[in-house]
Amino acid sequence: MEITSLDGPSCFLDVLGDTPKNRVLDFLLGEMGYDFTLKEIAEKSGVGYASVRRMWPRIVASKVVKPTRRVGKAVFYEYDLSTKEGRALRNFYLEVLFKEAEKELKKQRLRLPPLSSKN
Repeated sequence: MEITSLDGPSCFLDVLGDTPKNRVLDFLLGEMGYDFTLKEIAEKSGVGYASVRRMWPRIVASKVVKPTRRVGKAVFYEYDLSTKEGRALRNFYLEVLFKEAEKELKKQRLRLPPLSSKN
């Protein structure tokens, strides 16, 4: 199953904590396959631009994002699945999402009245 877009933060933040770095990673993992400028990443993840600029060198050094193109002064970045680190974090992210979805499904099943069989 491929997750291509998320509207707002995911349960990833509930599990790991709602920190600026986790918000940025949550956004990038949720919008995989697209590239963004730092300004767009800041706006769409809900993190201040100055904070994104401050943490960005560490995120790039961790090999989970890569520059894709340059338009004027703006550099675009996307999540990098070609690295071992990028694949490992994505697998962890998906595992968290699936586990939380399973928990929610179990809760909903418990709330449903039992099916009665009519013969």
